[in-house]
Amino acid sequence: MFTGCLTNADYARGLPKVIVDVCEHLKTLDLASLENGRHDLTSDIYMNVMSPETGSSESKKAELHHDYIDVQLLIEGAENIEYGIASPDLSQYEPYNAEDDYQVTASEFADKNTILMRPNMFVVFLPYEPHKPCVNVDGKVAKLKKLVVKVPVTLL
Repeated sequence: MFTGCLTNADYARGLPKVIVDVCEHLKTLDLASLENGRHDLTSDIYMNVMSPETGSSESKKAELHHDYIDVQLLIEGAENIEYGIASPDLSQYEPYNAEDDYQVTASEFADKNTILMRPNMFVVFLPYEPHKPCVNVDGKVAKLKKLVVKVPVTLL
């Protein structure tokens, strides 16, 4: 997992080149005016722009991916993203959806931590890193605008 903020001058320090390239591209876009939906960035990399609402941690499922890296960037609002640093117990997850590359669980995951996301902040989740996005901040429901760039792990 990596975190950063596009407005920091040194945000790219320590990031893999493919993630730096994605972030550099995102910096050229008018993020607030992006329409919801899928946007292809290259033949292999795409992003989904969405406007979800936050909810309680209990109302959300944790997810992980096998083949893609998630680059989650918050455009508007504030959200908590819960994440785990321990290897996930896949027996607690629903069957893997290979077509959309995800596996979810309603169970709590080990060694849970939380990161508070504000606009222009990003977090990068590598395969098998469980994460639960769109969790309320201070118990309050909020409307978000965010994007998730999907990068094949083979590009690392």
